[in-house]
Amino acid sequence: MSIVQHVDSTLEKELRRGPLSGVNAEVAFETPNSDWAARRSGLCVNLFLHSVEEDLTQRQTGDSSVIDEHGVVVAYHRPTRWFKLGYALTVWAQNPRDEHSLLGTLLEWSVTTEKLAPYRDATAGPLILKLRETPEGAEPLSAKLWSSLGTPPRPVLDLLVTVPVVGTSTTVETEPIKGVTLRAGRLDPPIVAEEPPARPPRPRGTRRPRRNVEEIG
Repeated sequence: MSIVQHVDSTLEKELRRGPLSGVNAEVAFETPNSDWAARRSGLCVNLFLHSVEEDLTQRQTGDSSVIDEHGVVVAYHRPTRWFKLGYALTVWAQNPRDEHSLLGTLLEWSVTTEKLAPYRDATAGPLILKLRETPEGAEPLSAKLWSSLGTPPRPVLDLLVTVPVVGTSTTVETEPIKGVTLRAGRLDPPIVAEEPPARPPRPRGTRRPRRNVEEIG
């Protein structure tokens, strides 16, 4: 199961055991365009995935070392990255009062629910749920969504689900140490510089020979 499929499944499970408990409503993930809206007959909650983006505020760089009990690095692990999945939640019914009633229940659930079931396993951390806030002066999602889909406008809850994507590990492949080999080699004797031969000692009582000195007149 892919990441997006897992988030879809988690959202449906959380809705059915929460605000949709005991409610006979369909949960759909199709694009709510005009053709899809024309086929609606019963109560339906639509979760349209409209965006996927990385949460760069939690981005980490650099791999971490995995060390075994002997203190040897056996692998390198890439850091976890977080992605935000944006869902446009809408309610479809034959009666506007039924739509508004269920939409209010879903609004309360979206505000009070912050964490969903963990992604795949508990070590990855829970899915984080919140309502996306429209920055001041920015165009709201409802205005862009319905104009692009050609559907009459209706209220939208912009859900934001943050999911962790655990980094992979790269194993360090090293040859096991099977033994130690010692090799001995012959060393040549050091080269010593030859000294000039020493002069023989002069007999005692002899005079040092005089050098000829030429007089200059």
